[in-house]
Amino acid sequence: MAEFIHVRIDPEKKREAEKILNSLGLTMTVGVNLYINSIIRAGGLPFDVKLSREELLGKKTAHMEAGFQKEVTASISADRADGYPVALYDADRKCPYLEYPDGKRVYDEG
Repeated sequence: MAEFIHVRIDPEKKREAEKILNSLGLTMTVGVNLYINSIIRAGGLPFDVKLSREELLGKKTAHMEAGFQKEVTASISADRADGYPVALYDADRKCPYLEYPDGKRVYDEG
């Protein structure tokens, strides 16, 4: 036997969701059941729940961070192409290391 759930939702969001579900040939009931089954399969929410970098840092800072990351990546690529070792960080070991062109890694675990 099925159980009923009652939820409050913004009427416009409900209409938008119904429109999308209907275009897929689904009802709201089927859509909600699919979502609940996804929660069960995932053992939690079936998507990440976190702020974007822009929401977390603000638009200007997130843009600066993205530019900085692009430059660091380009610099590492250039050093590798020129045969220089690059300094990286091993998150599992929680320490920095040098990676040489032959793939050898020298860790600074001191």
